[in-house]
Amino acid sequence: MIKEYRSPPVTGENALLYYEPIVNALMAYDPSLAAEDIAFNAPPSLEMGDVAIPMFSIAKKRKTAPAVLAQEIAAKVNFGAYVSSAAAAGPYVNLKLDRNRVGYEITRAVLKAGTQWGGGGTGKGKRVLIEHTSINPNASPHVGRGRCAMIGDSVTRLLRFEGYDVEVHYYVNDMGRQIGLLVLVAEELEGITFDEILDAYVTANKRAEEDPEFAARGYEMLARIEAGDSGIKEKFFRVTELCLKGQLKVLQRLGAQYDFFDHESAYVNDPRLAVIEEALEKKGALFTDEDGRRVVDLSRLGYPLEEGRYFVLRRANGSSMYGCRDLLYSLDKHERGADVNLMVLGEDHKLYAQQMALILEAAGIAAPEVVYYSYILLSDGKMSTRQGKVVLLSDFLDQAAALALQRVMEQFPDLPADEHRQIAEQVAVSAIRFAVLRVKPTKNVIFDMESALSFQGDTGPYVQYCCARIRSILRKWGRPVPDPVPETFIADTDSEWALLNAMAAFPKVITESAAQRNCAQVANYMLDLAHAFTGFYHECQVLSSQDEARLHSRLQLCRAALYTLSNALGILGIDTPERM
Repeated sequence: MIKEYRSPPVTGENALLYYEPIVNALMAYDPSLAAEDIAFNAPPSLEMGDVAIPMFSIAKKRKTAPAVLAQEIAAKVNFGAYVSSAAAAGPYVNLKLDRNRVGYEITRAVLKAGTQWGGGGTGKGKRVLIEHTSINPNASPHVGRGRCAMIGDSVTRLLRFEGYDVEVHYYVNDMGRQIGLLVLVAEELEGITFDEILDAYVTANKRAEEDPEFAARGYEMLARIEAGDSGIKEKFFRVTELCLKGQLKVLQRLGAQYDFFDHESAYVNDPRLAVIEEALEKKGALFTDEDGRRVVDLSRLGYPLEEGRYFVLRRANGSSMYGCRDLLYSLDKHERGADVNLMVLGEDHKLYAQQMALILEAAGIAAPEVVYYSYILLSDGKMSTRQGKVVLLSDFLDQAAALALQRVMEQFPDLPADEHRQIAEQVAVSAIRFAVLRVKPTKNVIFDMESALSFQGDTGPYVQYCCARIRSILRKWGRPVPDPVPETFIADTDSEWALLNAMAAFPKVITESAAQRNCAQVANYMLDLAHAFTGFYHECQVLSSQDEARLHSRLQLCRAALYTLSNALGILGIDTPERM
């Protein structure tokens, strides 16, 4: 179905190919019109036409009734070779297209662009810095952090697909009292492993609550790092690197990759903090409270609420709070000079991000653009970790892979065991990433493992299965598919047209999604495309077609659909198995 399209049409190889000549025909008929005045809809039924042009905006500009204008335009405008007929229907002009001609143009464009089909190139020559995930190095990542990594990784893939030069940063939180306490406990546990870290952290916190002297030693270790104690810094580094390597191993199962690892400890005693403090003092926003701490009064910077009004920069002993180091990290990222500076944060950090933005802007530093995400909730509530409080991402992936393996073995018993395991892991990751990413980041995800892993319905494995089905058709054909030829291209059924129209819409979906930093539209578009292909598959014979021209045209449609589905899946970080 053609959804409403308004704004200057995409031009070039990745256009909604028949829109541009229609727009040009209308502007030639009435030079006062601009491309953004012209919208496109789907008619209520294909019997009425392939494209509907609403007259409301155009009629308002021309000061005439929409229905009258529809009659005039249908009778007088020469829409060109793509349009076979035009008819007025109330305030709409319904166009029937030469589907063979249009189908050829769309298929040719998809096949020519191939793995680049859909990318509009709006990011060419532009740099993006994106920071995401940043897990405290005291535990294995939980499912919520997995959502952060999936969103950050998919936005990265989306922007790269659109032509941006993207660098991905991971902020390593290797400072703070919690790390100091963990170091103290780790020293007592010889050969501590990553799997033991969370238990050690729980032990350290409990001990700090019961033993004030032990808690004070955690703060003391921070003070010694700020005083330049290289031995303590090395101890912090060993523990945080152990945690980081373990965390990255889990995140890599989801496909998340990083280019730079920025350490919080690098911003201890950074002289640039004085510049920020000076800017705050000039605005009367920095003061020393009754406890001797250096505090920012955000109301002096325009903050309207009492809650969150005060932001502590330094303790009474002069040591910096984590907010100081975060400000300096933001300054560092700003100074890298990217055209777009992004970060992905949980919605529970929104107040903190707003506080940071006010301080940065007061110092003349542009704050990062933030993509917020909400929570993942499990529909059955059955999963739990050893601690019973959070769901570890590694446990979650293991459960998904085990369930996927059962289903793959049942459906394809003749495949080798290694291929079973490989497909099961791909299906598990697909199920999780798709179920999470198809939901707008600001909404909660209600995750149901059984539904997400289904090969039917609105799931990632269903889309993967469509790709595997296309590959099976092409394998059975077993030879090169001839390039489309305009004189012999046939696309005269509604199911072929629905598939063509869905593929033609992909570039606009990418451009809009990149602008919104949101991959949910890509995921939901992909379902529409998969449904269109399934309808085509069931209604149109491909390999058994007796007409050679029709056979070749449908094989070309299969190839084009595979490129489009694979490109969309790639943006979501989902692989497409050869067989399923």
